[in-house]
Amino acid sequence: MVKQFVISSGHGDKVAGAIGILNEHEEAKKVVNRVYDILTKEYNGVGFKYHETTATTQNQNLSNIVSFHNGKTRDLDVSIHFNSATPTATGTECLYYDALTLSARMSAAMASALGIVDRGPKERKELYFLRNTSKPAILLEVCFVTSEKDAAAYRKNFEALCQAIAKVIAGHLGYTQNKVEGVSKPVNQGYYNKKYDRLVSLTDIGVYEDKEFKKELKRHKKGTKLDIIDVAHSKNGTPRFITCGGYVTANREYVKAYTVKK
Repeated sequence: MVKQFVISSGHGDKVAGAIGILNEHEEAKKVVNRVYDILTKEYNGVGFKYHETTATTQNQNLSNIVSFHNGKTRDLDVSIHFNSATPTATGTECLYYDALTLSARMSAAMASALGIVDRGPKERKELYFLRNTSKPAILLEVCFVTSEKDAAAYRKNFEALCQAIAKVIAGHLGYTQNKVEGVSKPVNQGYYNKKYDRLVSLTDIGVYEDKEFKKELKRHKKGTKLDIIDVAHSKNGTPRFITCGGYVTANREYVKAYTVKK
């Protein structure tokens, strides 16, 4: 039987996390959504994701999140957070209760993907999430929302970060990558794969020089419209839209594609 996971954003819609150059809650939701997609579409992973929407206090927020995790059959709990400190603070961390080795791997993988310092694993047995989840749990501090350096690295390397997080989780739970026959085979119902004329960005999105999203050329703000030239696929079969400026995500959570009426 395939081992299962639960991944959640650490704060709620009504109980905001840290806000600086980045908004912790909004960015955590993006990371959760993308990592979940990778694990369940690009790997043979099975799991659940959760975003808290109803709590109005921090205590209720934490209780609801932990209740969701404990209510699922799973082997690993993952909480996504972003750090906050002085403008000069930088780096990734992974907090744990009793999962030192996994936390060390995760912190190093995030740092490598973002190109920032690895602050390493941190034992934090007093934290509610780590103390009250009934399965092994880790709490990721992706980077500092108060750091210009970290924010720029995160925006530039978002896809690489999510792939790195997913790879560590997949390795820990014994997942394997799905085999894709040919570059035109879609791997994900959450992606567009047919011909469209135009897209509008639902969030800030990057435009990349290559299909593997290794080099970002520029970023567009939410609401930007781009003409679609064609659809391409990365090496693992993930669809990308080709625009006049480069390659753009085809994930329905980040862009809406449509046909222009003639």
